[in-house]
Amino acid sequence: MTEPLRVAVAAIANDRDEYLIARRPEHVHQGGLWEFPGGKIEPGETLEAALRRELREELDITPLRHHPLITLNHDYPDRRVCLEVVKVDRFEGEPRGMEGQPLRWVAAAQLHALDFPAANRAIIKALILPDCLVITPDLRCPETLLDGLNRTLDAGRVRLLQLRAPGLSREDFVSLAAAVIPLCHAQGAGVVLNAEPELAISLGADGVHLNSRRLASLAERPEVSLVGCSVHQRGELEKAIRLGVDFVLVSPVAPTHTHPGAPVLGWRRFEELARQAGRPAYALGGMTVDDISAAQRHGGQGIAGIRGLWQGVTATEGD
Repeated sequence: MTEPLRVAVAAIANDRDEYLIARRPEHVHQGGLWEFPGGKIEPGETLEAALRRELREELDITPLRHHPLITLNHDYPDRRVCLEVVKVDRFEGEPRGMEGQPLRWVAAAQLHALDFPAANRAIIKALILPDCLVITPDLRCPETLLDGLNRTLDAGRVRLLQLRAPGLSREDFVSLAAAVIPLCHAQGAGVVLNAEPELAISLGADGVHLNSRRLASLAERPEVSLVGCSVHQRGELEKAIRLGVDFVLVSPVAPTHTHPGAPVLGWRRFEELARQAGRPAYALGGMTVDDISAAQRHGGQGIAGIRGLWQGVTATEGD
């Protein structure tokens, strides 16, 4: 099998949370589609060197601050590519199409409406998803959980919440979810339920989170708009990729309060799994907001967790 074509790709952000895209010439591969700037990494060239060269040649700018965003392997009918994507949030110069290509600044939420090559869709997902995923603690009292959720929302930490309450009966969980979903939506936060996909659909949640048991039991992707899952090792990650989930939670990256002596993956192994995932990967296990930059340096979307993000009473942390 031929080696994939390595491509450096830049998701360039401005201070309005907009991203710079360019239209491909009609006569080239995937011509006429919009794309994120970048180009081929030459043999022996580092990703950073290729990024600087391509952005200077294409846009007349110099990247000043960036971090890995996502690595994507994609097979087109006529070629294989490996997109090594970085997010550039500081640069020098004023972008201009040095090769005559049209440029646009587009808000992250509007990118999905434009025509991109198929391999770019996961990049858009990574730009839309937040760098923190808050998981609810396993509390047996719904009122206590709602109190903590209100405090966490007031602290401005929630853009995406996983509602997880294994200690509740199904009836109590349904009642809790029916209260949590509109509460989060009113604050502009999405909700995925750690529950059956059918329940997430019926309650109007934004998606579903698959724990290890549900992941193992499924033969195809649930028919919901956003699907995440927990993975702890390569086999689970391969199953998640086959199902086509949108993001993964990789754990445990560091020791946790609830399992202080348990084996952990560490950042090196997390980075390996994140690069293989081909979709946004969150570091879970012992994480706080101070770990966001470390997760991103190792190719992750950010962090997920309970204790490090939740305001109020917490309980056990887990899958």
